[in-house]
Amino acid sequence: MINRLIHAGMIVIILAISNFFISASAQESYPSKPITLLVGYAPGGTSDTSMRYLANSASKYLGQRVMVVNKEGAGGVVSLSELKSAKPDGYTIAFLATGPIISAHMRKLPFDVTKDFSPIIQTSIAIYGMAVRSDSEFKTMQDWVKFAASNPGKATYSTAGTGSPQHLVMIQLADLLKLDLVHVPTAGGVPAITIMLGGHVTAASQTTEWKPYVNSNQARLLALYTAKRIPDYPNTPTLVELGWNIVAPSVYSIVGPANMPKERVQKLHDAFRAAMSEQGYIDLLKKVDLQYEYSDPAGLEKLIISIDQLSSKALKNIPKE
Repeated sequence: MINRLIHAGMIVIILAISNFFISASAQESYPSKPITLLVGYAPGGTSDTSMRYLANSASKYLGQRVMVVNKEGAGGVVSLSELKSAKPDGYTIAFLATGPIISAHMRKLPFDVTKDFSPIIQTSIAIYGMAVRSDSEFKTMQDWVKFAASNPGKATYSTAGTGSPQHLVMIQLADLLKLDLVHVPTAGGVPAITIMLGGHVTAASQTTEWKPYVNSNQARLLALYTAKRIPDYPNTPTLVELGWNIVAPSVYSIVGPANMPKERVQKLHDAFRAAMSEQGYIDLLKKVDLQYEYSDPAGLEKLIISIDQLSSKALKNIPKE
């Protein structure tokens, strides 16, 4: 009887050891096939371009190809919906920008960005700022704010759309300084700048679509919404410097389905982190007007939650679709 128990115990131990090594071997072999990186925006755009560089470079470190697949639609919602349904095995990941985090507070989405994804890495942020025509009476951001305070309902500004990061900044500024501002949303960044240049609004709150016009002296950059000044415009202050502790919510990142194994998240993180360290990536960011910004999985999770909370507060009075 004792011998039988010993024999049975040995079998259990052998099976446990065998399962351990099988499990370890399976983990060590990841990835054993190509990985799909879903990008919910058009080929050739800023998001697509930066993700393609990182995907190509990360492939070298992973030993398997990372393939970018464009799944356009609804501002990134289509690709993230597909990601939510994917197996959490690390073979399907996706690009996550700020838009879907914010838009969750304006319309019903088929996912919860704070719960349905595994954060992997933050790769950059967008640059936002306020621009006016070069012949504008507003020489500084303080000038524009002073006009807005003295002329309720007459300080108009354009953006690429309601609920965009640059719109949230203006909502925060209006709340902080008790300003009555008029938002003029457009169909995109270019139209937002166009109507500002045409004199239809007093200013444009937008990403770097204003850059060529600022550089050619057709427009004046009053302030940046970044945490710090940027090298291209060293004389342009941030809102933080001006005494208003406001930074545009922005995140370019990579996430996977919820409940991904931590070791696979880490392996992907390490490969993309290595890709981000390449000079070619730094040069590309400058070319496409993105700013280098890194967060690990824990930091990215905190950032997503903070943007979600900020959006909820800022958009509380805007009706949902």
